Amino acid sequence: MRLAGLALSAALLSGCSYIGGFGDTLGGVFSGPSQGYYAGSSGTASAGFSDPCQIPYAQAPIPPGCHPSQVSVATPGANSYAGGFPQQPQFGNPSAYDQSQAQYATGGYGSHASGNVHAPAQQVARGPRLRRPNFRGFLDLGAEHSISGNVLDYGKFPVQPLTGYDPDVYNETIVSGSITDGQISTQEYFVNSRLPTTPEKWDETSMPSISLDDAWSVPSTIGVGGEFILGDRATVFARAGYTRSEGNSGDTASIEGTVYERTTNQFYESGVLVGTSTGTVFNTEQLITEYSYDFSDMERIDLEAGGRLYFNPVAGQSTGRTVTPFVSASAGASRYNDVSFTIDQRQLSYSSVYNDPANEYYDLDVAGYDLDANPATPTTRTVDLYESQWVPSGSLKAGVEWQVTPKTAFAFETGLRVEGARDYANGTKGDTNIAVPMTLRGSFNF
Repeated sequence: MRLAGLALSAALLSGCSYIGGFGDTLGGVFSGPSQGYYAGSSGTASAGFSDPCQIPYAQAPIPPGCHPSQVSVATPGANSYAGGFPQQPQFGNPSAYDQSQAQYATGGYGSHASGNVHAPAQQVARGPRLRRPNFRGFLDLGAEHSISGNVLDYGKFPVQPLTGYDPDVYNETIVSGSITDGQISTQEYFVNSRLPTTPEKWDETSMPSISLDDAWSVPSTIGVGGEFILGDRATVFARAGYTRSEGNSGDTASIEGTVYERTTNQFYESGVLVGTSTGTVFNTEQLITEYSYDFSDMERIDLEAGGRLYFNPVAGQSTGRTVTPFVSASAGASRYNDVSFTIDQRQLSYSSVYNDPANEYYDLDVAGYDLDANPATPTTRTVDLYESQWVPSGSLKAGVEWQVTPKTAFAFETGLRVEGARDYANGTKGDTNIAVPMTLRGSFNF
């Protein structure tokens, strides 16, 4: 009887150690099936685990009869957690489904995520599970460099600043000496072609096309937008931007010719002309006149939508401040303001070719030019090149993104941006603009 009594007492003590004692020790969190986060647990035998205290994933309920210190998480396998949004939501993270390194989302996502390591199964309490972010806003600053396309092509938009130019208007004559001195010297400076078959009085003209990169300084851009997170690797975005660039000044047309110096000496004795001599020299390939342009400022509004695809992080996985490469593509439209330029002209002093160490030029205050070679239209110094208009645009870019905090990230991206051709003021189609943008972007998760 004493032996039977001892056995019954041991059984009762063993039951009490599970039913009541453990709940009292931890403040009632696990004291009963209706209390705590892990309420409503069920056994794990059906899950295929040999250890009755083993759970399939970190959030699974504690099996009945198991102390939290006895609970372990199963390693990945056929029965491991493999559904839904990964607890460590980083683009291309190979450990995204590895429950031994699982994390909760902390407002970040993909390479923008820096989750807190989950509370171990034996922990008494934990904070609320944070949701995956669906949206983030961004602000970007950048610049771009045009690598293809002309803003002014004389073959498509004929402008003739050279029309009506006559080098004889700028001939110079210098007379020295007197009859009483016995000699008068006259130097005549003029331009003519050295080529007998050339009908003009100059040798060569130059009117090169003006590239987009020459017409304006490096364009500066600013943009704002929003980005919707689709999944572990992909996002879509919409952006509105403003671009501005100051107009440049430069050479647009020039004329080269041969500058002549003809010297005539008259000799006198007692006031009587007794002889005359004449000599001529010339200097070729002289820039005799040059036209310059001064472009108005360029302003542009950009509207675009596109998507980004992220790859595996290349650094920072251990700290959560990941560095992740990505590619992006977008399409949209851009609206340009109207564009014009003003023509100025400078003229060579012919005598300086022979009398000064360096050629001297002076500005011509010309009221206007017959730019279209039509005497019926008024002369002008200002050319209306483009009217304001929309053009299609698109871009392909690649870059890297650095996760600074769980909610903020910085990115650098570059690539190619293509714009459709604008129409000249005369209706002729211009050139397609191909540019290389360089952008810094900051984003914040909501």
